[in-house]
Amino acid sequence: MPGTKHFGRMQYNVARGLREIVAPRQTMTREQWARVLKEFGECCTFCGGEPTRENRGIVPDHLVPVTKFGELVPGNVVPACQTCNDSRGEKDWRPFLRSRYPGDAEAQIALVEAHVQAHGYEAIRLETALSIEEQVAYSELLSEWERFLETARRLRDAAEQRRKREL
Repeated sequence: MPGTKHFGRMQYNVARGLREIVAPRQTMTREQWARVLKEFGECCTFCGGEPTRENRGIVPDHLVPVTKFGELVPGNVVPACQTCNDSRGEKDWRPFLRSRYPGDAEAQIALVEAHVQAHGYEAIRLETALSIEEQVAYSELLSEWERFLETARRLRDAAEQRRKREL
């Protein structure tokens, strides 16, 4: 139905934006990204592919997803083709790499783990990132968003039902 295909994307973007409140470091310089790319041979960490039109190029992929408070910093990103990035989503990167990597997956996993260790990245936890008051406010924001989204879904469903009856 026209006009309703963006609901999933809207939900993802709002949830991601709210999580960036907790994990605020969402900037990585071009120089940092160039170093990460070079470290991984400018290929996809997961499938070994080079950037192509079919895989839509190489992008930074969060090892700890943004939806789990992962930050866009050198120690939390690896190069991934857009196809692998989209396919992995929130899945843990190790089993995903094992399922996709055409060579020695365990050696590739060791390379990624060494990369994380070299940059000293440790995932943020809600409890340490926000004060108690901020956690309460964050929780209220999430609840308000869920109420808003449910209202929007009901409106969408009612409009869809009405349109079907009119056909």
